[in-house]
Amino acid sequence: MIEFKTEVVTTTILDPREGFARKEIDSEIRYDPLTGESRRLAHFGMIKPRKEDFSSWDTPENRSRCPFCPPNIERMTPRFPPEVLQDGHIRRGEATLLPNISPYDRFSALAVMGTRHVVPLEELSPSLLKDTFLAEMDFFRIIAAKSFGTPYNIVIWNYMPPSGGGIVHPHQQIIVSDSPGNLLRKSLENSKRYYQVHRQNYWRELCRAEKEKGQRFAGELERSCWLASFAPLGVLGEFLGIFPDVHTVSDVDGAVIDELVSGLERLFRYFSSANIYSFNMGLFFAPEGTEKYFSLHLRVIPRLFLNLEQKTSDVNSLLMVLQEPFAVVQPEKQCAELRSFW
Repeated sequence: MIEFKTEVVTTTILDPREGFARKEIDSEIRYDPLTGESRRLAHFGMIKPRKEDFSSWDTPENRSRCPFCPPNIERMTPRFPPEVLQDGHIRRGEATLLPNISPYDRFSALAVMGTRHVVPLEELSPSLLKDTFLAEMDFFRIIAAKSFGTPYNIVIWNYMPPSGGGIVHPHQQIIVSDSPGNLLRKSLENSKRYYQVHRQNYWRELCRAEKEKGQRFAGELERSCWLASFAPLGVLGEFLGIFPDVHTVSDVDGAVIDELVSGLERLFRYFSSANIYSFNMGLFFAPEGTEKYFSLHLRVIPRLFLNLEQKTSDVNSLLMVLQEPFAVVQPEKQCAELRSFW
């Protein structure tokens, strides 16, 4: 029922690197199995991440300007009004959730992840991740209980500068909205269409199909499966964590959070081994009423500077003008490396 469609395109050149010998070079166009949207895969092996050390950013001067470092967080960050959140913010262990001073939507919050200004990937501890996700779940439930009519709950994370994060101090962004954004909207629409045609939950079927094929199936935990995306959204690929039988925020308990953190720990260990030091993450929940066909899942998209000296962005005209993501990795090869961390 799920189609993994690939078109191989061959270009012929006279290669100056080999005395202008005739050479054929393959690239691929892949189509997302849910939405049908195309992705381009090319330049295989030509772009490799070079890990950047951001420890030099952890200076007294930078910390003094950071609104998330103590004691600045108490005097430089906003609080919610009492009709939204009585205490103005939410604290869970090492995490503090507060309103975004530059909001994206009616309910736009930040979850500040601890007091350290710079936290390398390998030092994002399970307790820090768990506290952050628990604070976000608290916020989602508080907003839902007040019946503001905002059905979409989204967590996004820009980790380290290549991801587009404006502040290096680790933090996640939380949006509660009546506008899901294009990716979530398309995912919901096509998941519903898939269910209407096949009477099956697409996300559960994707886990089953990928496990059966084995090419992009990294591993599974008690309630989740973890994959390298067949049609990735990023230059260095994309990774999915899918909870087929978990749907809305109401379904998320401590065990789900523990498993989410455990999966991310494994993925981050792989990232460290592959010199991946930055990423975007999206965590998407099913709105009420979509539980039959939509499941909780996250997307993690590695980011990098193509050139550390010039700080060249990995986002170019293919994505911005053609609206077509471009990748330089083979997900199947990538997953073979990731699998050893499960």
